Amino acid sequence: MTVTTTRVPLIVPRSERRLGLRTKALLITVLPILLLGLLVALTLVAQRRAELNAVSRSLSASVASVLASSLDVTDLTQVNMQLRAAVASPSVAFLDIQPAGDVPRYFISDAPQTDWLLRTQLDTFLNAQPAGSHLALSDTRADAYRAAQATLTAAAPDSVREHLQAAVTTLDATRGQRQTYEVTQLAVYDTQAGRALRLPGQAAPQGTLLFHLTIGVTLGDLNAVLSRQLWLVLLACAVTALTAAWLAYRAVRRLVGVILAITDAAQQASLGQLDGPIQIRSGGRPDELGDLVTAIERLRVSLHLALSRLRPGGRP
Repeated sequence: MTVTTTRVPLIVPRSERRLGLRTKALLITVLPILLLGLLVALTLVAQRRAELNAVSRSLSASVASVLASSLDVTDLTQVNMQLRAAVASPSVAFLDIQPAGDVPRYFISDAPQTDWLLRTQLDTFLNAQPAGSHLALSDTRADAYRAAQATLTAAAPDSVREHLQAAVTTLDATRGQRQTYEVTQLAVYDTQAGRALRLPGQAAPQGTLLFHLTIGVTLGDLNAVLSRQLWLVLLACAVTALTAAWLAYRAVRRLVGVILAITDAAQQASLGQLDGPIQIRSGGRPDELGDLVTAIERLRVSLHLALSRLRPGGRP
């Protein structure tokens, strides 16, 4: 009696896995790079904030030391001259001097025509954050001039209307743009040794308070350089992560393919279906996967020969 065997496809349901080997390999490869990039980004953001604060405080201290040594808040002409010279310096956006006593307040900025608006915004900011040092504003000067136009009566001179309309037309070009100021609050005292400047975080010296000085500086160029540095680091991390993911996928794809093929072959062998060679594409590379495929094929041949001897008519 001749026994014939027919090779039938074996379908064995696989249990569902939450994460496959490929997914795990990609996560193990990519996640550390992404986490490192995030850590570097957070570090750079903190470093940028510290550098901006340091530069703004240094610049503010330089301007304040000049004003503290010579400014006479009772001399309006001298105050205007010195303040205008100070805001003409690069990066100095505004100066706010609040003398002690009944002496009027002095405020001047690099855009004198809208000092009234910036002064109000500064007061609002300091009332909400008395120790605040980072003032970010949207350009609303055009809206303020429109509001002024709305309050005009029919008896308002044409020259006023024309002035407001010209201002609105000019300021519409920058409407809504963000402007950031680094704000430093200082105080000047009259002591026995002369005038003393109290910097942020310092104790008040023994003496009479002359005036409070608030300086706002803009560090747009430095901020732009630091922002570009941050984006370059993030871009480099993203490119590295994508490259690592691609390499990991290529490496794991072959490994997973061989493992799945060996699994199917073992399931076929468990039912005695050993007639045909096990078709596993090892890639022909002399590595551990190639050795495993060769060993599995030798095992199949050995099992096939052993089963053939046990069948009727097989060799002893």
